[in-house]
Amino acid sequence: MVSNSEIIRKASEYVFTLFKENKSDCSVYHNYNHTIETVAACEEIGDESNLSKSEQEIVAVAAWFHDTGYTEDCENHEEKSVEIATRFLQQNNYPQEKIAQVASCIRATKVPQDPKNLLEEVICDADILHFGKKKFFQKSDLMRMELERRADRPFSDLEWLQKSVDFVTQHNFHTRYAQLDFNKQRTKNLIKLQELLREAQSDHEETLSDRKLKEEKFTGKLEKEKIPVRGIETMFRLTSGNHIDLSSIADHKANMMISSNSLILTLVVTLFGRDIISNTNSILIIPILILLIVCVTTIIFAILATRPKITEGIFTKEDIEQKRANLLFFGNFYNMRLEDYEWGVKEMMNDREYLYGNMIRDIYFLGKVLARKYRYLRICYNVFMYGLIVAVIAFAVAFLIR
Repeated sequence: MVSNSEIIRKASEYVFTLFKENKSDCSVYHNYNHTIETVAACEEIGDESNLSKSEQEIVAVAAWFHDTGYTEDCENHEEKSVEIATRFLQQNNYPQEKIAQVASCIRATKVPQDPKNLLEEVICDADILHFGKKKFFQKSDLMRMELERRADRPFSDLEWLQKSVDFVTQHNFHTRYAQLDFNKQRTKNLIKLQELLREAQSDHEETLSDRKLKEEKFTGKLEKEKIPVRGIETMFRLTSGNHIDLSSIADHKANMMISSNSLILTLVVTLFGRDIISNTNSILIIPILILLIVCVTTIIFAILATRPKITEGIFTKEDIEQKRANLLFFGNFYNMRLEDYEWGVKEMMNDREYLYGNMIRDIYFLGKVLARKYRYLRICYNVFMYGLIVAVIAFAVAFLIR
């Protein structure tokens, strides 16, 4: 294994001492821990990329030294890392050809990455392998802390998320192994970054003074200056959707009862109508009448459950000014002129309290309609269930007497 190479052992000891003796408060991310992780990643990717033992050694040495330049110069750390590595390798009589390859690998990690061969691709992927891991956001926080200390100023969430999205988007994995095994998690991390960025942008826009002034009227009824606007709108959307789904279910059940009982009525009239008129099966008259009454009553209540109730469809300017008109329900405006309705809706859109009041009333009256539907539907099912039992018993008694 590569880890058994003498030069790698010496390099690891040298780099450990170098970082230990040159600790920097600015190097929160680019430190010895990151170096160890990069070396391990190089070994993993190198094995899967079928690098020879000699090539693995070159990549591993480059990985050990690729961030040592941070101990001297953060801005030009790649070239400093090359100088430190070259000096160390020459002191240990390392072949000049391999020293040049190590230097090329270190330079390849400079952002933006531009590897020219497989060895450089391996170390480049190893250096950013956390892009494709679940611990990406933990590493991102360390990088943010390091850059803030270096810039001597904090980054806003919006600024940092934009930098992170740009950086991850611009840097793809190069080796086949990294693409196959880590691109899926990298994509998930990028999607999560995009979601966080959109939320940060939305929050930033909501902090504008005009937006705050418009929301102050409504904040007295909720938590002042901390209205969860998206949460409220989601609540209204889900509640309205649930009410509409329940209404559709009730209508479907009522239609089912109308269809089935109409079929029963048709069959009874077809099979027994002539016998009842001719009085040939007088003993069946009572059970047949019971069944007919049950079916008709069931159909009546099923129709009542689905029968719509239409209002006048007119509202006045006074209703708008007093915030009484519910403009979200068609029954309140279907007889209005388009110009009047447009004016009313614009007035509502300019008043958040009025808008939410309309949504609350709309949900409330939807609930009232649902209650009526399900009350009639319950009566319909009860009549059908108990009536059918009585009819069956009546038929059984009639056949026994007969």
